[in-house]
Amino acid sequence: MGVSFFKREHNFKNFLFLFGISNLFLYMPSVIISAYQNIYDVIKLMYCVATFGFGCQATMKIYTYIVTRKRVIYLYEKNMKYYKDMLDQSEKVRHVLCENANLTYVVIKFAIILYIFLVFITLSMPLLLSLYFSERILPFGFTIPFTSDETTAGYIGNYLCQLVMSIYYGLITVASDITTIFNLLTANGQLNVLVTIVEELDELLDRDESPQVIKNKIKDIIRQHQSHRIYFDELINFLNPYHFVTLGSTVPTMIVSVVGLVLLNWYPGAIIMFFASIQIFFICFLGTSLELKTDALTETVSAIHWDKLSVQDMKSMNLVQVLTQHPKILVLATLPLNIAAYLQIHKFIYSMIMMMENTKE
Repeated sequence: MGVSFFKREHNFKNFLFLFGISNLFLYMPSVIISAYQNIYDVIKLMYCVATFGFGCQATMKIYTYIVTRKRVIYLYEKNMKYYKDMLDQSEKVRHVLCENANLTYVVIKFAIILYIFLVFITLSMPLLLSLYFSERILPFGFTIPFTSDETTAGYIGNYLCQLVMSIYYGLITVASDITTIFNLLTANGQLNVLVTIVEELDELLDRDESPQVIKNKIKDIIRQHQSHRIYFDELINFLNPYHFVTLGSTVPTMIVSVVGLVLLNWYPGAIIMFFASIQIFFICFLGTSLELKTDALTETVSAIHWDKLSVQDMKSMNLVQVLTQHPKILVLATLPLNIAAYLQIHKFIYSMIMMMENTKE
């Protein structure tokens, strides 16, 4: 899409980037105008309202990852420096980092394949439904101003335009989400490393190593833990506005889609609902993963041979233990972003479905 998130020197004056941005400027007014023109057509209005949420997301993704691109580069370079610095650690720690890198690769690859599949379904399903129901259905439901989907030429033109928009939206979604996944899994890896280093400390205590060796290991633990908390604070501050807009637009989109699906048999709503749900799932899944790793770190610190520590070393490890019991977690304002929040959102939507089903009866 003509953008590099990680290179400091990048020329935005290229065709792919300018063409993609122009699509967004065409998309937003087209949705608003189409919604106004179809204000008495519930299905078309619902389609415009639901897909408008994706436009809000795209706008926020562009702001977060392009306008504030320096912060993205800063976090990326900090991650790269962390991995390079960890090469001086023990073989056990390097093995943990390799496992985390493999996990990151697998999750990112899965996300890319899943998003490509969802974009394909989003584009192909309206066409299949159009053939099945003998009516013209567009992927995003709106029409470009001064055109109509009532004619064959107008339908094809709007479909091709929305095809291009869908591809660009898919690209920016994949790029921004895998960057977020990479950053969050780096924080996850930092906690794995901390657990491993604490286990190494326990092994040193068990072998009755010299006080200086133990002291150096404790200093390393404190330094790594401070580094993790600073990094995670910076990451949360960066992601908070992004998650606020993403969840703030995605949840209403899901609700509108469910209302259309249940009350009006609006089948494209199921696709939109699933696509939105997947985006929230990745955020909440990684939030839960971080919470579990933090709990594991707390348990590991609690299980070391405290009786073999000197008074000074015990005070240092007590500080670490207190901090692990008050961890940094993935939040939106004061709401923890985890699987519990994900299930709560879907429980609310399920309750709405049941209520509307009862109303229909």
